[in-house]
Amino acid sequence: ARAVAGELDAAFYSVKPSEIMSKWVGEAEKNISKLFEDARSHDRAVIFIDEVESLAPKRSATSSTVMARVVPQILAELDGFATRKGALLFIGATNEPWSLDEAILRPGRLDEKLYVPLPDATARRRILDIRFADKPLAADVDLDEVCALLGGYSGADLAGICGKACDIPFVESVKTGGARDVEMNDVLTAMRSVK
Repeated sequence: ARAVAGELDAAFYSVKPSEIMSKWVGEAEKNISKLFEDARSHDRAVIFIDEVESLAPKRSATSSTVMARVVPQILAELDGFATRKGALLFIGATNEPWSLDEAILRPGRLDEKLYVPLPDATARRRILDIRFADKPLAADVDLDEVCALLGGYSGADLAGICGKACDIPFVESVKTGGARDVEMNDVLTAMRSVK
């Protein structure tokens, strides 16, 4: 989403559901209204909401009176996008598209649905290269082999595995006072901890 905003030379708003929600009655709706108002003040803007299903869950699946007001507010703001002359783009990300309110999926709201698959071998290898770029790797670490073993893991899983593999020699060095490189066994151990 940030890259899209950069390509469009647009103002970028990255919002977490927790930044919108409030324990005070009416505050969440005001926060949504303010977000869209700020975005509309620019010629071009991108609003990105991660875990959008938290702000626009199926209304039939929740008994929350807050969500009963928040979802219509979001829908009204999205409908208002169409009447604005500037370039405005709303991007929502979710791991649970089936949890979204059907009304947000109608044309004019979230028009395009893009499935982002798990990283393929090329992407996994690039992630490994980036995550291990400045780390001291022992000669026995074969990133091609590691890449082959990580099919089915997400990008976040890969980042976690790399971080855990690097933590192993670090924790050892704190205990023993002796430093060592990240070894293949550290990577394999880290992989076993992430299912």
